[in-house]
Amino acid sequence: MSPADLVQLAGPISTENGPGLFLRFILIASFVGVGLMVWALARASRDGAKRDAEREAVRETERTGAAAGRPADDLG
Repeated sequence: MSPADLVQLAGPISTENGPGLFLRFILIASFVGVGLMVWALARASRDGAKRDAEREAVRETERTGAAAGRPADDLG
């Protein structure tokens, strides 16, 4: 379809109330929902990476403390 055909088909949708308006709201809401989901997943991934790095640092500290002959709870 050419852009002119699409504009001609979208004309009644954008000037009249009815199913076109409802579908526009559904489309906008779905884009907002997908955006929020992507944001939440990215934030969870970033926070999970921070937690993993902190756990690895604690494990490394425990290994280093055990290698030096000190118990892990004595590292504080």
